[in-house]
Amino acid sequence: MPVTRRQFIKRSAGMVTVGMVIPKFWLSDAQAETIQFNPRRKLVVIQLAGGNDGFNTVVPYTDTRYYSLRPTLALREADLKTREGASTIISNQFGLHPAMAEIKQLYDAGRVATVLGVGYPNPNLSHFLSMDIWHTADADGLGSRGWLGKYADLALIGQPNLTAASIGSLELPKSLGAGKFVVPNIINFSLYNFLADPIYPGDYNNQINTFNFAASRSMSAGTFLGAINNTAFESVRGAQQVQRSVSSYRSFVAYPTNNPLAVGLQMVAQLMSTVPEASLLYVQMGGFDNHSDQIGDRQNDRNNKLIGDHATLLRWFSEAVMLFHQDLTAHGLADDVLMLEWSEFGRRPGENASYGTDHGTAAPIFVIGNPVRGGLYGEQPSLAASELDPAGNVRFKVDFREVYATILDKWLGADSKEVLGTGYSNVGFLG
Repeated sequence: MPVTRRQFIKRSAGMVTVGMVIPKFWLSDAQAETIQFNPRRKLVVIQLAGGNDGFNTVVPYTDTRYYSLRPTLALREADLKTREGASTIISNQFGLHPAMAEIKQLYDAGRVATVLGVGYPNPNLSHFLSMDIWHTADADGLGSRGWLGKYADLALIGQPNLTAASIGSLELPKSLGAGKFVVPNIINFSLYNFLADPIYPGDYNNQINTFNFAASRSMSAGTFLGAINNTAFESVRGAQQVQRSVSSYRSFVAYPTNNPLAVGLQMVAQLMSTVPEASLLYVQMGGFDNHSDQIGDRQNDRNNKLIGDHATLLRWFSEAVMLFHQDLTAHGLADDVLMLEWSEFGRRPGENASYGTDHGTAAPIFVIGNPVRGGLYGEQPSLAASELDPAGNVRFKVDFREVYATILDKWLGADSKEVLGTGYSNVGFLG
């Protein structure tokens, strides 16, 4: 029977998570862990891809330069209210975008650390190179391994069951690229398995039986074929274990299906609540490259700051994080989970002629969860004309690797120098 293009793509997507992980184990000898792995120290990374506009996320509402640079896009003090009229102001200088009602609630509860002015030296305004810099913690963007992949090589080798995964994306984020440890990319749980033909009821069992027969052959572990055989067997066993485990997930939290980040974080909750070892999870949401139509309705109401592309994305982010936190709390996991949000760069301080903003540099990021010391950290970059770089962008105040180092040292129990290659300051948002 001919295979359609759609069937080929679906089957290939399912196979990538099992079949294409093999060479790394063969090329690098797996070694015992050098970091004491603690499954109760879990990290969820949330990437907002495209370059989130930091100035309209954490709003410097007392800065007159902000208003002169953004006569249309700027959110004024009177705008910093949710649809229900609750204030989103968090200090005498800053307020959150009015679409971020849930993040404001978590901030008020001391569960959100907002780090201002995060960037790196000699900023690059290319999406791809800047993402590579953040992924690898290499300022040149030339690193081959991700910062979390380096951590996984030290901490996760030899651990039972699934300890790390990328959720919902078509390809593995470079942050998770490792030399020895293999991180699976789970598009969705139904694809994370052998894909059987529903027309033939026995197809799935036939595939499993055939695979088990092939994998049971005796091969030396030190050979190429032995490495392939062992890795494939462990990958399939792990996929089956995940299928069994997540099927037992129960929750009172209703995640909206039209919110892509909520869908991803629900999958994370399914894993964390049913697979105790699942500790390093990664989700992404795109759409933040708002060069135009960042606010308002282009057809009717250009001045409504509560609607528009950016407001929708931030509402999804805020809603998804709160629902995920509630789910963790209900499962007794909220004290065990730290969330890190990042985007490859911010936006320019000044708006453009298309009601949007172009590629910028430094921006605030959020570290969220019960373990954090909530509040404001870092320093807001100056918007004074004399302080901007030649391209008209702000200068960073906190190196993003300081944030990584704080998480590695204070949460994951790693030596950040070993992972990042040098020492960085502790930002202070963890005890």
